[in-house]
Formats: sequence, structure tokens, C-alpha cells
Amino acid sequence: MVAHVKNSPSAHQYASRKAADSWRKSLFADLLRGIRLRSSVYFRAEFRAPWGVSIADHGTIFHIVMRGSCWLRVDGVAKPVPLQASDLVVVTRGDAHVISSAPTTPAVNFFDLIKRHTPDKNGVIRSGGNGPATRFVCGGMQFEGGVSNPLLAVLPPLLHVKATKNGGRPWLPLTVKHILAELDSDGVGATEVVTRLADILFIQAVRSYFEENADTAEFGWLAAVRHSQIGRALALLHGQPAEPWTVASLARRVAASRSVFSDRFTELVGEPPLRYLTHLRINAAAKRLLSSDDKLSAVADATGYKSVTAFSRAFKLHIGTTPGNYRETLGRRVR
Repeated sequence: MVAHVKNSPSAHQYASRKAADSWRKSLFADLLRGIRLRSSVYFRAEFRAPWGVSIADHGTIFHIVMRGSCWLRVDGVAKPVPLQASDLVVVTRGDAHVISSAPTTPAVNFFDLIKRHTPDKNGVIRSGGNGPATRFVCGGMQFEGGVSNPLLAVLPPLLHVKATKNGGRPWLPLTVKHILAELDSDGVGATEVVTRLADILFIQAVRSYFEENADTAEFGWLAAVRHSQIGRALALLHGQPAEPWTVASLARRVAASRSVFSDRFTELVGEPPLRYLTHLRINAAAKRLLSSDDKLSAVADATGYKSVTAFSRAFKLHIGTTPGNYRETLGRRVR
């Protein structure tokens, strides 16, 4: 007697699924490799209810709740987000937001507040009323390549890494402990070490987001990655960003009509294919400018631009300065 299993995948389906998983992992890895901060800044605070602080226009911001609880309200996010001890949140694109003891508590500008309060001997800023205390670490991150980093375009405005039943993700308290130890040490290279630890913190938050949402996201970049045609197009762009891609050539490679492909890509990813490609190229160029002494002509050629003039024009449009000024201002990085 032979047992029949309904809907069992064929060898072809299994091979297709395995191939898709491979390029999806490659896409995730490519984005994670592109995470590198050029600077970071940290603050430690303990506020007693009622309290509320607002932050805006300071790049990517994160908050780690060390003790107690609070609420986060982010512009563009419909509902306030409750935060508990061991939670990590990252406001990826620096949208204006308020963190407070209750959803409706009035807020004051965070940076105005810290100017009026001297940190204690442990570097903690204390403020608020006489109610329950919330202690947290918050910080700002500036990326190499700035807004050109394609990761910032594909992430949601808020990443929330929730505490587990055991008190948080193992990597989170360990990384925070190391950060605080470096801040307290004031040793040689402490600033650089803290910035690299911030790299790890952000990579872990992004990886957690990918792992938890890769198979369930209904819109956005993760949904695009799952789409059989758009996902393959993303893999092509990330794998060969210097190629002279057009919308038509991408559509042909994934066996789709030009108009359907363009519309679906824009709908899922949030921007047209060639604009997404420009982000990839400019980000790659920014990293190369800081990690090498290559001439501008070599950087332009390696990132898909036919001339230094075209490259410089695109770079300035997205970064706000010329490639030469960018390299000179930020300094040469260690390879």
C-alpha cells in the first residue's frame, strides 16, 4: 500500500524554493554589510513620572529601556507604543517622536532639558516628578553615506525589539553593558569602540526585524523580496549595481512586462527601480571614497557612472556635497 501526501512539493518546486531562499539571504546579508556608522552619541537618563521628552531632526535614534516602562509616539505611526524593561526601539529615519511616562504627558525638548541638568557622577541625567522611575539609554547614529544608505529606505519608520519572557535578547544587555563600560572608561579609542558597538546594536535590531517579518510582511521591502519577480530584480540590482540597468532590461530578466514590473516594484519597494539603483550606487561610492584612495574616475566607473561629471552630479544631488569634499570632510577610513 502506498501512502499519498497531498500537495507535496515537486523536485522543481523544491529547487525553486531553495534558490529563492539563497538569494533572499544574499540580499539580507548585502544590506547588513552596508551598515557602518561614522559617529554615535549616547545619553543615560532616569526620569520619574510624570515626564516627557521630544526629539526631532537628529538622524537615526534608539532608546533602550533599562528599568521601568514608558510610551513612545512617533510621527506617522498611528498608535503610541508601550515600552517595557529590556525593550529596544530604533527610530530609523529620525522622525519626530516623544518618549514619556504616559501617552498624553506633555513633552519638552530633550536637548533643551539636558542643557539644564548636570549628569550625576555616573553620567545619568535625572529629571521629572515624584512618581515611578524609568531608566533608559538613548543615542543617535550617523551613517556613512547618510540618507543614501538603501537600508534606511527599506526599513519601517520604527523598529521595536521586544523583551522576551527571560528578560530580553541575550545580545542586547551584553552589548549595552559593553557600551556603558566604554563610556565610563574614557580610554584610548573609546569613541571608536562605542561607534562600532553601535554598529552591532543596529545590525542586531535589523536582523531581528528581518527574521521576524520576512515570511509575513504584506507590504514594503520584505514583501518585495518574497515576490517571485520583484525579489529576483532586487537580487540583480544588489549583485550587479554597476551594470547599465534599465527598467526594460530588468523586466526582461524577470520575465515581466515593463509597465507591470515598474508599477509593482514601485508599489512594494516604495520607489521606482532606477531610483533604488541610484541609492545602491551612491552608497557604494560613499563607502569607497572613505575606504580607499581611488581616483574619482575609478570610483565612478566601479559604481556604474560613465563619467566623473555624471557621478559628481548624482553624488551631490543625493549627499549634498561633491565626492571630493565628502572624502576630505569625513576623512579616510581604515580599510
